[in-house]
Amino acid sequence: RWMPRQDNAVIIGAGAFVCGEQTALIASIEGRRGTPRPRPPYPAEKGLWGYPTLINNVETFANISAIIIHGGEWFRETGTTKSTGTKVFSLAGKVKNTGLIEVPMGISLREIVYDIGGGILDDREFKAAQTGGPSGGCISKEYLDRPVDYESLVELGSIMGSGGLIVMDDTSDMVDVARFFMEFCMDESCGKCVPCRVGTKQMFDLLNKIYIGRGTMADLKVLEELAIFVKEASLCGLGMSAPNPLLSSLRFFKEDFLQHIQRNEKVVKPLI
Repeated sequence: RWMPRQDNAVIIGAGAFVCGEQTALIASIEGRRGTPRPRPPYPAEKGLWGYPTLINNVETFANISAIIIHGGEWFRETGTTKSTGTKVFSLAGKVKNTGLIEVPMGISLREIVYDIGGGILDDREFKAAQTGGPSGGCISKEYLDRPVDYESLVELGSIMGSGGLIVMDDTSDMVDVARFFMEFCMDESCGKCVPCRVGTKQMFDLLNKIYIGRGTMADLKVLEELAIFVKEASLCGLGMSAPNPLLSSLRFFKEDFLQHIQRNEKVVKPLI
């Protein structure tokens, strides 16, 4: 098997989304296919080459030196009680100012979108913000004043994730948004477990059926049941979080789904 020839080595990955999962990343570094394995044992006990391994992301490691130098109390001065410190976001989408931003935990979504982001492009109406990357959820305008921290985002069916934050305006179709992210998760699934491998494909097909105007209320019911099953039965974080954009869209923007379905019902409605 391949082994690094020096103590410090930079390993260039192949860009697989599933390698954001710890054990899949370890497999990739070791030269194997990037697929997750059940835990325990956890990487801190048995990781790279079978040795205890720290496999946190760069953002986590970047905070360590500052905490050691200034102390934990200093770090906790910023943020909320449970979500301390700051968070880096990639602000994108239908917002005037895009780019990387670093904000204190607990800042409101409204402050990010309107104060830092400058508001919505062409001064249109805010519709949703999708946080956490392809595995995150979509948050509606009713929650613009909720604090952005780990606990609040989970309550809303989203995640902090890698810090992606995509702003959408009132022209966005949430069925198409859910379909877009589901296609990504379907393509990036490593295929090791059936719930993720098959479930993401079936959810994408149902979303596509609804989007093109051929869906029914029965399809919508199956779609929601399937999303919950994939979330609960998948092996790793990719499958567990893949339904998030769909479930959160159904929670806050169900009307978008109903409009597509009603369009189909009007087409097939008998003349007599």
